[in-house]
Amino acid sequence: MDTQVKRTKAEEGYVSQFETGRDALPGNDWVRKLRDDAFDRYRANGLPHRRVEEYKYTDLRARMGDTYPPAPALGEAITLDQVEAGLGNRLAAIDCYRLVVVDGNYRPELSDVADLSGKVEVMPLADALSDPSETFKETLGHANPQDSDSLVALNTALMAGGVVLGVADKSAIEKPLHIVHVFASKSAASTTTRNVVTVGAGARVTLIESYIAHSDAPCQRNCVTELIAADGATVDHIKYQDENPETAHLATWMTRLGAEVTYRAFQFSTGAAFARNQVFVRFAGEDSTSHISGAVMAAGKQHNDTTLVVDHAVPACESREFNKLVLGGEAQGIVQCKVNVHRDAQKSDGHQMAHAMMLSETAEFDSKPELEIFADDVVCGHGSTSGQVDEDLLFYLRARGIPDKQARAILVSAFIGEAIEKVEHEEIRDAFLGIANEWLASEGS
Repeated sequence: MDTQVKRTKAEEGYVSQFETGRDALPGNDWVRKLRDDAFDRYRANGLPHRRVEEYKYTDLRARMGDTYPPAPALGEAITLDQVEAGLGNRLAAIDCYRLVVVDGNYRPELSDVADLSGKVEVMPLADALSDPSETFKETLGHANPQDSDSLVALNTALMAGGVVLGVADKSAIEKPLHIVHVFASKSAASTTTRNVVTVGAGARVTLIESYIAHSDAPCQRNCVTELIAADGATVDHIKYQDENPETAHLATWMTRLGAEVTYRAFQFSTGAAFARNQVFVRFAGEDSTSHISGAVMAAGKQHNDTTLVVDHAVPACESREFNKLVLGGEAQGIVQCKVNVHRDAQKSDGHQMAHAMMLSETAEFDSKPELEIFADDVVCGHGSTSGQVDEDLLFYLRARGIPDKQARAILVSAFIGEAIEKVEHEEIRDAFLGIANEWLASEGS
């Protein structure tokens, strides 16, 4: 009896996309073998669905009705002014090194990396795939492999663009490195990008990833960032997602931390019809810290899934996960956070917390905290809350002459601001606070 599950139209679409486009994708024989193996894993599992525990709230087999063709190889014509307009005045004004990726293609003429020579090596992913160095071979797919995840497998099979960054040992990069991913296709399209980042021993860097749209066309985005931080590195890793309402944003961070690393991650999401942000962090060296925080602001029928997995694989490391969500309309917000403490990871310290503020009766918040502990000398905990605007505080503000709408905005801004305050970089933090208030003015009422 044949028990094979019938593929959906979208699943068949990815099979066709790979089989017809494989030979045109960048890469030598080593890369092609990597692609083929990854696609075999996807073919065996298909798109994740609700019976896959990690995807119980985000059934991609049901949500994705079809696949879009890859965005044009050269990308749409776009100017730097248009890139900055997509970022908005607040983010565009931040003094940074900028790397612009349009429709999955690195665009050096829109980028500004001239002063990085000797500190940061910059290479388009397509070039690295076409002529992979031994260092690149030892990095690609090795940061924190997620072989069982179909989204990662699809990304490995179809990756065509993105950037490769190598921060030299002991380099202190004074300005943030800002990778700006722009969707500009005039018709429905998909982009599959991979950023590969290595941070040398003792180096300090702030890395920003922005995902924005210069088009109203439907977009399917599958983006992966691999990051390896060597011993003693300090990394601030920040993401901003404000893509158009026709976007499916599927993103994964795979991170490996050496010894005595400080890793601070923050994700701020306001756009896309539905988004899944996966963050996988693995401690590979002792005495490291990982603080992962996030802010989600969603309205209408937006769906936003944040899934975090932190592996305490070695002793004496500290992890913190802190997320806040503001949900209006019929929006659905999900936070799944799992902390694994391995058998030999004594002295581990892990805590997770998620809070949601509901702006309507029809919004939904789903929280799934998990601790899996195999060591006995640990300090771990988790918590989750949800609720509406505090009526007592609202009354207090209104009693002092503040109009109802403004009073609500003040309380919501203070709520989401607690998460945004986790951002260390002052300019970025202020930009995000301004964006949050703009969202409240347009959506939060």
